[in-house]
Amino acid sequence: MGDVGEYWRDVKPFLKERRQRHVEKMGTNASRNITKLGFPFTEYPENKQFTIETPKGIVDYWGTTGTWIFRKSRKRGKGLHSLKKCL
Repeated sequence: MGDVGEYWRDVKPFLKERRQRHVEKMGTNASRNITKLGFPFTEYPENKQFTIETPKGIVDYWGTTGTWIFRKSRKRGKGLHSLKKCL
């Protein structure tokens, strides 16, 4: 195998572990920030997804990307700040 192949084989475990740490950090931060919103929510820890029950309807929120979608209207956005503005 060439030098480039050996490099990526050596780097792959490090990149995988770094990505996992990032996902855990984003999920923890999202959980803390959603709690501050004050609405009841359900957390799905295996994929860092949240279901938030708001007066305007149920919102699906992905903690790793910050994407949110209202289930009924399909309105979408990114970030909790924009979700607060929408509510």
